Amino acid sequence: MASVSTHGNQEKSPHLPPLSKQSLLFCPKSKLHIHRGEIAKIIRECQEESFWKRALPFSLISMLVTQGLVHQGYLAANPRFGSLPKVALAGLLGFGLGKASYIRVCQSKFHSFEDQLRGAGFGPEHNR
Repeated sequence: MASVSTHGNQEKSPHLPPLSKQSLLFCPKSKLHIHRGEIAKIIRECQEESFWKRALPFSLISMLVTQGLVHQGYLAANPRFGSLPKVALAGLLGFGLGKASYIRVCQSKFHSFEDQLRGAGFGPEHNR
């Protein structure tokens, strides 16, 4: 069996530290082109936008509709707590549906960021 030496390849790369300074846990691919700040910014944007643009409106609308249905008599109110359990459940479901409905927008933001970095050694086609 012939063993392939990667010693020569690692010394030629300008991004990698010399072999004598690499730790045993060093992964050369993880050290190239890390954009953690940009990724954290996208995550923050997605969380804020999904809350304000989808989750809060869906929650409020579902709560108002449920309260209206209880008030009109289409839904029965709880004898002890009134309409509160149904309205709270509708708010939680609306919130969850609002957050879930924004997933594709966030995915498209990450895909556009990935496309920007594709030439910089990021993405599944980097090693091909």
